[in-house]
Formats: sequence, structure tokens, C-alpha cells
Amino acid sequence: MTFPLPINLPEELRSIQEKWIKAKREDQDLIYALEFGPAFVPLFARLPLHGWIGDPPKVKALISILGLSWQPVALMAAWARPEHILILGTQDSLSNKIGDEPVLELISRLSGIPIKCFITRQIEDTNEVRIYSEVCDFSRKFGFELHELAVDPTGGKKSMSVSAALAGFLIGAWIVYVDYAQYYSEKRIPVAGTEYPRLLRNPLEVFGDLEFERIQEAYRSGNYEESAHIARNLASKLYEPREAEALALMAEAYGAWHKFRFSEACDILEKLKNHLEQFMMDGKWLWAGKLLPKIRTQVNVSKELSEITTKLCHGEKLKTIEEGSPLVLNHLAAAERALLHHHIGASILLTYATLERYVDICLWVYYGLDDEEPDFSNVSLDWQKFHSIGRMLHKKQYQERDLAGPLTLSTGVQLLAALKPELITQNFLGSIKGLMSDRNKCEFEHGLCPKALSPDNIKKYIEMVKQLLEIILSQDGKNINDELEKYHFPVF
Repeated sequence: MTFPLPINLPEELRSIQEKWIKAKREDQDLIYALEFGPAFVPLFARLPLHGWIGDPPKVKALISILGLSWQPVALMAAWARPEHILILGTQDSLSNKIGDEPVLELISRLSGIPIKCFITRQIEDTNEVRIYSEVCDFSRKFGFELHELAVDPTGGKKSMSVSAALAGFLIGAWIVYVDYAQYYSEKRIPVAGTEYPRLLRNPLEVFGDLEFERIQEAYRSGNYEESAHIARNLASKLYEPREAEALALMAEAYGAWHKFRFSEACDILEKLKNHLEQFMMDGKWLWAGKLLPKIRTQVNVSKELSEITTKLCHGEKLKTIEEGSPLVLNHLAAAERALLHHHIGASILLTYATLERYVDICLWVYYGLDDEEPDFSNVSLDWQKFHSIGRMLHKKQYQERDLAGPLTLSTGVQLLAALKPELITQNFLGSIKGLMSDRNKCEFEHGLCPKALSPDNIKKYIEMVKQLLEIILSQDGKNINDELEKYHFPVF
């Protein structure tokens, strides 16, 4: 079978090609080395990479298998123009001569790559483990970046070619091949002058869906580091890594946010937004178009969280409830996320912490009470009402005491319910008592025998806190679910 010729050879080169075709097999190598190659190799070096669209890959290093057919090594070296080339061959192929010219000197002459750039390794064709080791050592020695390395398995015996290709695939190298448009079946060799560089299709283009499913599953389970790791690993093996890189950025961004590292999350989300805006249309990533509007919003949300926490860490105080509400809403969203991921203990702690933040912010904004060092001297308190609420919360265990020291959640709830009962009405006190009691019995808190908490109860506590927040948000015409949605992570 013949294919369209990649190069329209000039007349002089066609004459040499005819001479090569008519020559005896033992003379063809010498004709190629001395006459045909010097004129053809520069033409081959300018050919586009078949199977790749866009600018050709920038190859800093090339790994080639050298068999007794040396032409593919010379051609691919001339095309790739690498800074370093590792040539793997047998004793026979490495010591071969074409006429009086050693094969490595010939490859250097034709390709234009100085022989000082060559690293050669003699390997038995049955020793695939040695090939793996040499490829790995070569890659590590020069510290190549992603996709700076290409493997050309064209020459050599099948076992060596397959081994080199497998090793290259695992380290994310381009797998390139010297293919041909015409084959000289009588002498079982490609026709000189019909060769062209070809990119071997990456199997992950077909099987990559399985890896994308693993990325998605880890992300949806809250295993953000694992999701990012799988995505980065996939990106290192794909010829076109941008979609996998986008998924890695997404997992890294929300992994940082999940750990309350808001500044880091904001920076990565900005990179993700820019990455999607630049590449998603070319890649036709259907999931990205659905998520981009939310990611744009959450760049600003994470920035707001970062700015608020930075101010508070530097000793600044909140001036309004609205200013502090992002901290409360983010904690509540984290509680919902933990429950979704079946982290029951973490969910109740976050629900408790959400309520605590709500109470602390209200007491500070309305009454100037700092949670660490509260000054009660300016607070006009109905003590009878205060103690009545305490008895509702703690039943027989309650003891009337003067206010002193840092504010606990229990004391804060009593104070807020007594001072501003519209923000914590008495019908909430039973659920708050249940939340405090269950929180103290979870696996992260007190007692030798942690309580097996019911997810349904946690849902009720989360709903209770939502209702409390709704009271204060509704004063500004806001809806709790709409506001909370800003802090929910996107799902793909």
C-alpha cells in the first residue's frame, strides 16, 4: 500500500533515490549515508509532526533505539534538534560501520547534533528492565520539564522498542516514530525519501476517561489532594494536558479552601479562571462551561474571606454583622460539606463553631463584648431573664454565677438570648442544648467512649443554625440558601 508522499523530492534527489532503489541491499546504506541522506535529512527536519496540530513540540531530549537500520535515529535527531540524546543499542548496532564511518559519527554528521550530546548505552535486547532504568536515569539526570522528552522506538528489535515506548509513556514523554509512505516489499525496507515524523497516539486519549472518573470521584468525596495528584499525574502523560491541568487546579484550589487557606485558594482559583477562559473553548470541555460562572464568583468570595481573616489576625475588629457574615456562612457550608462526605464528627464541630461565630459577632457588634476578654461593665442585663435562659439550657445542672472570663458558647447564647431575644428565641434553646451535648460526645471531644452520632441529627442542627442566620440575613433582605450557595464548592 502506498500513501501520498510527505516530500516532493527535487529532481536531483529523485535521481539518487532511483539509484538507491536499483542498488543491491548491501550498497543501499552507503548510498543513503553519502549521497541521499545529506540532501534529504534537512527536508525531513522541516516536516510537520504527523498526528499533531499546532506548533511542534519543543524537545530538549530524545531517546532513540538504534538497530542495524540507523536512518531513523539520524532522521529523528535532525527533526527534534535535542540538547541531549540517549541512544540504546546492542553491541552489534552500536559498533556498526557504514563503509569506514562509525555509525554514531554518521548519525551526528547527518543530523547536525554534536556527538558530545550523545549518551550511548549497550543493552541486551532481552533486558527490558535495564531499558526502563536507563530511561528513568536519563530523565532524572537532566531534570526535564513536562513534555520536554521524546522517545523514538522506531529502530531496534521489537522487545527494545516496546520497552522504550512503555518507559516513555510512564514518564510523560512524546512517543514519536519515523514512518514511511512507501515500502520496498522486495527488500523489506521503507523507500528512501518517503519517511516522515509521526506522533504515536496516546492510549490515554481513549482510556483517559477512566482517569477522569477517578479524579471526579476523589474530588466529590472530599479527597482533594488525591484528586489533584491523579490529575497532575494524568497531565504528565497526556500530549495535550490542559484539561487535566485545569482539574488539578480545581482540586488544589478547593482543597486549600477546605483547609481555610483562603489566600492560597484565591490565587489558585484566579489561575483556574484564567486557564479555563483561555483554553476551554478549544478543548470543548463541557464541564468547564457549566462551572466557570461559579468559579468567577468564588474568586471574589475567597478574596473576601482572605481579607477578613487577615484583618482579624492583625487585631482589627468587625464593624457590622454583614462584614463578619462570610466567616459564619463559610463555616456552615463547611459543616454541610463534611456531612456530605460522611465526616460526622467534623460536621458537628463545624456546626458548633458556626453557631459560636454567629453569637460572638452579634455580641461584639451590638454590645462590644470581645469573646476572649469581655468587658461586662457597660452591659445592662436583666439577670432574672439571663438565669432563666440558663436553666432552660442546662436544667438542674445550671448554677447561677456572675459573668467572668472568656465567653463560652453556652454563656454567649445566654447573653444574646437575654439581651437581644429576637436573634435567639427560646424555641431554639432545646436544639442548641442538643448540639452542645452531642458535640461534647463526638470522637474529637470528651469521654473514653465516643458517641455514634446520627447524620439525621446533624442535619437538624445545621437546619437550626440556618434558621438563626436567616433571622439576621432577612433584615437586609437576603435569603440564607442564596447566600450559602456562594460558599458551596462546584461539583463536576
